[in-house]
Amino acid sequence: MPSPPNLVSPSPPPPATGSTAAGTAVPTPPEQHPSSPWLRRADLFLRVIVRLYIGLILVFLPWTHVWSFNRFFLYFAPVSHLMESGSVRGLVSGLGILNLWIAVSEAIHYKEGS
Repeated sequence: MPSPPNLVSPSPPPPATGSTAAGTAVPTPPEQHPSSPWLRRADLFLRVIVRLYIGLILVFLPWTHVWSFNRFFLYFAPVSHLMESGSVRGLVSGLGILNLWIAVSEAIHYKEGS
């Protein structure tokens, strides 16, 4: 009966140690396997898209009726009073704008070689 295929990567080999003049062993860093360019681009695309969606939700959600008539906010009056204030809504929208800025900045400053 054949054995099932190994679905996980094998454990990495123990790091090689180099010796110094003082006789203490210094571990050498493990090898970095370069990933393919399409994988890096796909990773960048997904990170940018997720950040854009989260940013847009955070910018617009506090100003909609979904925010005002949230079941959690309706059950707890102090939380509802706090969340209805314009400063908290502005703070949440500001976090959304910051998230949008990070997404666009990451997309613009992407370098293929890095």
